[in-house]
Parts: sequence; C-alpha cells; structure tokens
Amino acid sequence: MKELNWKDCFEPAPEAFERSVQRALQTKTEERQMKRIIPRSAIIAFALILVLMATALAFGGDILNFLHTNDIGEVEIQKPDVKVEYAETGILKEIKVDEAVCDGRSVHMLVTWIADPEKGALLWGSDWDVDPNSVPFAAERAAAPKVYLLNPGSMTVETGGQQYDVWDGWHERYDSAYSITADTTFFIDDLELGDTLTAIRPTYIYEYDPDPESNAPAIEMVPCSVTMPVQVAGTRTYEATNLPIKLENYKVNSAKVTRTDLGIYVEVEAEDDYDPEEYENSFSEGPGEGYPTLTLPLHGSAWYRLLDQDGNEIASLTSDQKYLANDDDGEEWAHLLIREMFPVAEIGSSITIQPLDTGSMERFTPYTLELVER
Repeated sequence: MKELNWKDCFEPAPEAFERSVQRALQTKTEERQMKRIIPRSAIIAFALILVLMATALAFGGDILNFLHTNDIGEVEIQKPDVKVEYAETGILKEIKVDEAVCDGRSVHMLVTWIADPEKGALLWGSDWDVDPNSVPFAAERAAAPKVYLLNPGSMTVETGGQQYDVWDGWHERYDSAYSITADTTFFIDDLELGDTLTAIRPTYIYEYDPDPESNAPAIEMVPCSVTMPVQVAGTRTYEATNLPIKLENYKVNSAKVTRTDLGIYVEVEAEDDYDPEEYENSFSEGPGEGYPTLTLPLHGSAWYRLLDQDGNEIASLTSDQKYLANDDDGEEWAHLLIREMFPVAEIGSSITIQPLDTGSMERFTPYTLELVER
C-alpha cells in the first residue's frame, strides 16, 4: 500500500476551527477532506486538457449518474453483499449500497444513508459551517425534530488475507432532508488482491450545533461492510514522448494515461527545479529568515484538473500523491507522483498540461504532450 504524505498542504487552522471540525469529522476523514479542498496560496497545480474522443461516458454533469449507463464495457456492475450493525438509538435507519464496480485498479460504489424522519434530518459532515438555508431541502430540514451531522469514517479494505487503510474520493447529493447519496472511489492497484474485496467503514452521527466552540462527541456509530468480487479489466496505456519539459520553476518528468472500461487514470511525475542558493537568498529578512520570495510550486500540493476539448472540467473520482524523494518538513523541495481517476471512456493522441496558480488562479503557458500507446 502506498503511503500518502499530506504534510504542509495548508497553513495551520485556528484552534476554534480545529475543535469544531473534530466534532463534525473523524480525524482521518478530516485530514483528507480539508487538505484537498483548502488551497494554499502561491502553490502551482496542474490542469490537464485531454483531447477527448466523442465516446466519453455520459453523466450529464451529475457524477452520481456515472454508473447508470448501458455501455460500461467488460466490467460488471455488482449488487454487493452489505452488512450493517444499526445502533439502538436508531437515528440512522438504513445504509444501502445498490451498485458497485471494480476494474482491478479502483472500486467505485454508490452509498445511500437514510435517517428515521421521526428522529431528525441529515446534514453532510462538511456542510457543518455553511448557511443551513443554502443546503438543499432547507425548509424540510428546518421542520424536522432535530438535525444531525452525518460523517463517514475512514475506510479499511480486506482482500487476499490482508487489511489495508485506504483513502477515497467523495461526491455527495441530498435526496431529501432525510437521505443523502454519495459515490466513493478508491484505488486498489497497490493491494495484493484476492477473489473478493470487503470495504469496512463506520458512519458517525453528531447532533448539529453551529457553535464553532462546540466539541460534542458522536452520538451514534454504525459499522458497515460491503463485499464484492474482484474484477480485473483489460488496460491500454499511453505515455508522453516529449518529456521532460521545464515549466515555471518546476519540471514534468513523465506522464502516463491508463484506460480501462471504468475510466482513465492520469499519472504525472513532477519536481521543483531551482537553484538552492538562489532560493536561500530569496528570503525577505535574509538567508533562511522571514519568508521566501522565490515560489516553489510543488511543495504541499500539485493537483491537476482534467478538461475536455471544450475546456469544461470533468470531475475527478479520486486522487492521491506520493513523495518520490524528499518529504522533510524542514525542506521546501518536492518530487511528486500525482494520480487521478476520471470517468472518461476514450482519449485522443495528446495531453496539454495547463499550469495554474491556486492562489490567484492565473494561468501560465500550456504545454502539449504527445501520447503513444505502449
């Protein structure tokens, strides 16, 4: 299992904020979600523009329709075996996993949580600090006896006689004030796979309290396991032939795209490219003192986006990164392997990397990479 390093993805949050997030989100999920959604200024990320063919999977802008297609190819949509240990408090009435699919590289499943309307309505955990009136079904939720925060905990996967902790991506949707559906996607190609796979995850329920000073514990914990057969789909792999290239203060060493019937996996290797002495002398208050005026774009974050040929963003189902070299807190230099998965059926013959500054959203000069199938 690859170990992901999320150090220094963003600046430390205020203490009150940390306490309120702990109430709404379990520790591992909090680290993953917050470090992915909070940008750090002066960090450059990637946006990939793929020249896509016309046979992209159609989901009409709603990622939750991803599996609802008759043309997913050789991988089969499964009705998995779901086991749930409901709590005596009975706030969460049902957890459903109606669809799941596996291609040997990742697993994608749809999960629905349903609350007992007589107990109260649901609010997704990361919505704890938003205006309740801006959340779908606000009037219905306001009329409920109570409002509860729903937070899926961290996931463990059992397969091949071993157990692994995995990170996963989420896209949620409110079906009503009492029901939330979300997709979850996680990589499995680093695991020693058996014939079946079981994903185990607890769901935590908290009483909703908008007070950021509140630190109430979970009032309900509902374990759930989902077991399904492991399928391995055929792959087609493409590599960029005109690398490495040097961009604004960093370089891209390699780029690879792997296609299965479930989607495409885009992998980019990049590293900072600078003179250490120049960097040391760039500090505002003398060498090593104050803050550096020379930006090292990759340190802490190097995510990218995938755009279609019209410039529209395609939602990423999941992503991860791995430090290939230095990951010391005391060093600013980074060498990263960044990987994302997208629900796209086919690709063309080129990828254009569009660097951008996540603080200002300024776009830099794009570079087109030519792909060759291996």
